[in-house]
Amino acid sequence: MLLIKRGDETYRSLPSYLGNLKVRPKPLVPYFRAHPTDTMKFFPLVLSLTTASAMLTTGALHAQGQEKCGFEEARQVLISENPELLHQAAEYELGLQAYLQARAGLRDDDDTVVYHIPIVFHVLYDPTTGTDVHNVSDAAIYNAVNQLNIRYRKQNADQSEICCGFDTIAADARLQFDLATKDPFGNCTNGIDRITTQRATGAQDYSKLDPWFRDHYMNIWVCNTINTPLVAGYSNYPSDVQGDIGALRDGVMIQSTSLVSFALTHEIGHYLNLQHVWGNTNDPGVACGDDDVADTPITKGYNLFCPGPDNCSICDPNIQENYQNYMDYSYCSVMYTKGQRDRMRASLNSDVSGRRTLWQDANHVYTGIQGNEVTCGPQADFYALDEFVCQGTAVRFKDNSKRATATSWAWTFDGGNPSTSTEQNPIVTFDEPGIHAVTLTAGNDFGSSTTTKYNTFMVGADYSQVDGLLQEGFNSNSDLQRWPVVNVESNASYWHWNGQVGHDAPGSAVLNASNTYNLVQDAVFPTEFHDKDLLVTPMLDLRFVQNITVSFWYAYSSQTGNPSQITEKLNVFASTSCGKNWTSSPNLSLTGANLVTAGVQSPGYVPMANEWRQATFNLGSLYAKNNVRLKFEYTSGLSSNDLYIDDVNITGSNPVGIDELAQSGGMSLMPNPASNSLIVTLDLAGTTNGTLTFLDMTGRTVYSQAVNASEEQLQFDLEEMGLTSGVYLVRLKHAKGQRVERLVVR
Repeated sequence: MLLIKRGDETYRSLPSYLGNLKVRPKPLVPYFRAHPTDTMKFFPLVLSLTTASAMLTTGALHAQGQEKCGFEEARQVLISENPELLHQAAEYELGLQAYLQARAGLRDDDDTVVYHIPIVFHVLYDPTTGTDVHNVSDAAIYNAVNQLNIRYRKQNADQSEICCGFDTIAADARLQFDLATKDPFGNCTNGIDRITTQRATGAQDYSKLDPWFRDHYMNIWVCNTINTPLVAGYSNYPSDVQGDIGALRDGVMIQSTSLVSFALTHEIGHYLNLQHVWGNTNDPGVACGDDDVADTPITKGYNLFCPGPDNCSICDPNIQENYQNYMDYSYCSVMYTKGQRDRMRASLNSDVSGRRTLWQDANHVYTGIQGNEVTCGPQADFYALDEFVCQGTAVRFKDNSKRATATSWAWTFDGGNPSTSTEQNPIVTFDEPGIHAVTLTAGNDFGSSTTTKYNTFMVGADYSQVDGLLQEGFNSNSDLQRWPVVNVESNASYWHWNGQVGHDAPGSAVLNASNTYNLVQDAVFPTEFHDKDLLVTPMLDLRFVQNITVSFWYAYSSQTGNPSQITEKLNVFASTSCGKNWTSSPNLSLTGANLVTAGVQSPGYVPMANEWRQATFNLGSLYAKNNVRLKFEYTSGLSSNDLYIDDVNITGSNPVGIDELAQSGGMSLMPNPASNSLIVTLDLAGTTNGTLTFLDMTGRTVYSQAVNASEEQLQFDLEEMGLTSGVYLVRLKHAKGQRVERLVVR
C-alpha cells in the first residue's frame, strides 16, 4: 500500500492564549505501510461546533485588486451573530482618537522613530490543483517585502505623479516590515513557513494554519484562491479580532497572484486600522463617505479605474479627491496621507490585539530582527508534482526547502534517469515500476541538510498487477497493500483495511472520515472546507476486454438528517496513463444523500449486513488498454462519517485476444502459499530466453534472474532470496509478452 504523505512541516504552533483550553494530540499521518499512532507536534482544539459558534468574534473582510470582497454583507452577517463587535469597535475608536488628540501637536520632525514590525509569510500549497504556481518562491516573498517597505516609507518612484496638491501631505509612515529570523521556539527561520494543504484553495479563516504568536509577529497567509468570489485578499481591524478566538483570525490573507500588487499594501492598511477612503464599507462608487481621517477628503471611491485629475470631484465639485490613495480601488495608488500614517501608528501604540508589542526592542530580540538576526542552512524538503506515472514518464520534482533559502541542491534518484542532479527543480524518468528513494541535500553558505523520501510518487508497471480482471474482496490486509492510498491533507482520516466487517465476508477498505475535522480552525470556524482522500486500484491491463463494467459495494452514513447539509461525495475517475492524468469528469458520482446507505449514525459508523449498496458503471472502449487505473476519491463535508468499500469487480461481456494471451506462454507457482521453498514452472512460448522477477506489492524488484527455454522448472530457497512473509508478484517476461502471478509467502 502506498501512503503518500503530503507536507512535512517540522511543527505547527498553537498560540499560548489557547493553553487553558482542552486539547488532545492529533495522530501523525501515516508514512508508507505505517499506522498513524505517533503524535503530531501541534494540538487541535476539542470544541463543539455549537460552542465555537457562540464564541465566534470576527472582523470585516477587505480586498483590493481586480477582485474585491463582500465586505459590507459579510460584516453585517457577523455583527448580527455577535452584536458586541460594534461595541468593541466603538471603544477602540474612542481610545485611538484620544491618543491622536494627545499627540495632535507633534508633526513629522517630532516623531521620527521607525517602527520595525516582524512578519512571517505562511505559504499555503494545494497539491490537488496540478500546479505549484501558488507555492511562490522565496525570491517572490523577498520582493513583496521590498515593495511594502518602499511604499510605506514613501520611496516609490511614482511619488512624482501625485496630483491635486496631495503631494504636500503624502506621508512616510515610518513603518518597516522585516522577515523574522527566529520562529516562536527560537529556531532559525527566513520568515517563510511553507504548509501543504488543500485549504490554500477557497481559503478563509479556516485556512489560517499555524499562526505564530500575533503579539510577536504579523502573520500573512499566501493562498491559491479565496473562498469569497472575486477576492484578492482580506484582513481585519484590530478591534474585530480581540480575545482568544479573535486571535485565530488575525492577520492578512492574500492570493499569490496579488502578492506584489497594491493588494497586500492595502490589506496591511486594514490590519493597522485604516478604512477604505469612502468609509467602512466595500462599496466604492456608491455613496460619499468618510474614513475618520481628517486629511482624506469625502469621496465615493473609484471602483477599478483611475479617473485622472480632471474627473475626481464626484462628491463636491470644489474638492479634489485623493483617488491615488492606497485605500482606494482606483488602481493608480501611490500614497498614504499624514493622517493615515498617524492612525496606523496609533494602532501600533495600542494594546488591542497585541499591536503595541510588535515593534518593541524586546520583540526584535525575540523575533531576530534589527541587529538580532540569526542565520542557518536550509532544512531540505521537496515533493513530486507527478504522483502517478508510467515507466519512462517524466516526474517533476519541486524543491520545498525551509528555514533558509537554499543556493545549492544535490539530488540522487534510485533508478532514475538521470540518477543525480544539481538543479533546483529537476525532471527525472524511472524505468522500473514501484516507489523509488529520492534524496535531496540543500545548502547555502551557512550549512546544509539532507532528507530522503520513499513515497512521493509511484511508477506504474507495464503489466497488470492483478490476476485476470480485477476481483478485489479485500479479504486480507495484503489485498489492500496493492492499492495506492493518498492522504492529501496529511490528517487523521485515511484509507486503511478493516478486518471486522465487509459486504459478504470480513474485510473491506475503510476511510475514517469522521476524523476529518479536528483542527482548532474547524472547531472555531466551521466551514465548507472539503478534504480529499484517494483509493487507487493496482495497474490494470484491459486490452483484451470489451464492454467493460465496474462494480463495487459501499456502506456509508451521515451525521445529519438534513439533506442540504450532506455535502460529502464519492467520485470514481479513470486513467489510461497509470494515474498521471484522470478523466476530467467522474465516471461515477455518488453525492450527498445518494451516498448514504444507513441514515444518520454517530461518528465511527460500522455497517450492518443490510446497509451495503452496489454501484455499477461502464467504461467505454477508450479504456480497453494497458496502463489503466481507477481512482476512488472521497470529498468530505461537515457531516462526514466513515466510508466502507468492498468487492470491487471488473467484468467484460466479450473478452477478446485469447490467442494473444496464449502467445505469452505460461507460469505456475508451487506451492502457493509457500513457506521455505518454491518451484516455478515456465513456458516461454517458443522464445529462447527471458527474465523472471520477484516484486513486492509496491512494484519494487526484490529478486531477478535470467531464464532460458531449457529451464522448464526452477527451484528457489525463499530465505536465501530474502523473501519474508508477505505478498509478492512473480513476473515472467520474454520477447512475446509476459505473465504475472501472485505469490503468498508465509
